[in-house]
Amino acid sequence: MNKKILSVFLVLSVLLTVVFSAGAQDTVAETVKLTILGTNDIHSYTADTPDNVAEGETAKTGSIGYAKIAAYKKQVAQNGPVLLFDSGDATHGQVIATLLEGESIIWLMNEAGYDAMTPGNHDFNYGYQKLIDFNYMADFPILSGNLVYADSQMSVLPEYTIFDVDGIKVGVFGISTPETLYKSSPVNTEGLQFIDPYEAGKYYADFLRPHVDLVVCLSHLGLDAGSEFTSEGLANAVPGIDVIIDAHSHTELPEGKLVGNTLIAQAGEHGRFIDQVEIELAAGQASTDRMTVVSKSAKLITYGDLLNLEPDPDVLEINTEIEKQINEISSVVIGKTTVDLDGERETNRKQETNLGDLIAQAMLLETGADVAITNGGGIRASIPAGDVTLGQVITTFPFGNYVVTIEATGQDLIDAMENGLSDYPELKGAFPQIAGMRVVFDPSKPAGNRVVELTVDGKPVDPAATYVVATNNFMAIGGDEYTMFADDKLLGEYSAFDEILADYLTTYGTEGLEVDGRISTVQ
Repeated sequence: MNKKILSVFLVLSVLLTVVFSAGAQDTVAETVKLTILGTNDIHSYTADTPDNVAEGETAKTGSIGYAKIAAYKKQVAQNGPVLLFDSGDATHGQVIATLLEGESIIWLMNEAGYDAMTPGNHDFNYGYQKLIDFNYMADFPILSGNLVYADSQMSVLPEYTIFDVDGIKVGVFGISTPETLYKSSPVNTEGLQFIDPYEAGKYYADFLRPHVDLVVCLSHLGLDAGSEFTSEGLANAVPGIDVIIDAHSHTELPEGKLVGNTLIAQAGEHGRFIDQVEIELAAGQASTDRMTVVSKSAKLITYGDLLNLEPDPDVLEINTEIEKQINEISSVVIGKTTVDLDGERETNRKQETNLGDLIAQAMLLETGADVAITNGGGIRASIPAGDVTLGQVITTFPFGNYVVTIEATGQDLIDAMENGLSDYPELKGAFPQIAGMRVVFDPSKPAGNRVVELTVDGKPVDPAATYVVATNNFMAIGGDEYTMFADDKLLGEYSAFDEILADYLTTYGTEGLEVDGRISTVQ
């Protein structure tokens, strides 16, 4: 070969090597970004609702509402790809949802541009068939990888989905809490089984990993230490999950929570925040290679952050029309209270409250039972002093529960108190609100052995005696782990909670209503 030609060939070879090497280096160095927005435990707080502030001040906190969630997604999308997820407890809680059995929430989520959801325990409150209907109504999949029919082991809902967002493949699967079996009425999940969340999580993470660049779990497990299964436990058991958009415990995680290589995000409750997770991924060496996660971070978008953001007009129009129809029904005044009635989560799941006392007393008067017990977790909102409307009552008692009487032994009553007081001082939905009896307990003793004294009409409860107990239909069939009632004889069925509360307020009012120490700890 001519030396000159050879020399040129060698030069070209070197140049091409440099060019291709540089190209390969550029490919490795090239990164792309994906934003994930997440909501959880909105409980049908659908509208932009600022907290109360002094006259002349601007509220910096409140519920963001679907119209602004939609607008924020569109704003973020201007800077790159974005996905919007919800991790459950969306379709129940407020009048706007309950009077339409959750369908109104699906309409709003469709218009807001949600991409996927997993059901929370309260999304089963209309029965699981309604949840299946929601999946058909929704423009997005409602995912659960661990919810199956008990007899066939077939999945009830889609287990997972894969998104291709600007070339980024994102595998998403859902995990539902097994606590749904007793944190929604057991009749709502009859015939269903919740597979171990950790086993299901590992299966779907392993299944998706070879096919996607990012594995995301929509989890309704939460971070409560008292729960058997938590999202932190899931992250420890399944290291193949990149991001968990969490729910259930109503936890605010301002910067997320990193467990191993898994980033957990959760946005409190009632739509007061939006999770924003930023993922940076690097392209692989070859076109067939999966991308790798370079960095990930989380933050909470607050009500104050979005003060100047114009709400999405289409979502706003739908919400306004629904509220107009609902308000005509819910604005009817059914009673009056002279004091604020405490329906807060933080109190009713931990201690005796005036609203708990009132509703338990109303149950006694309605039924003539010896004692009454209802679960603090069934009380969902406070009622301020003044006129009480149907809408307020439905918001406070949104589950449609009605009062029943059962024949229970004294031992059943003791076991019921042990169950309700087992997590104290931690919050527990099963915490008892009672009437007709008094209980003294020792929180320093182990769960199951805390009741020191239980009396009915001033007399110690006889474990072998029988008592007529007024409770709600949810607890009577074992809800909130009140399994000691499940086999007790049903004596009668009575009015719904909203009706008996209205009757009580009309007849007796609330003058001087104060907690009287019927639930107390040892001194």
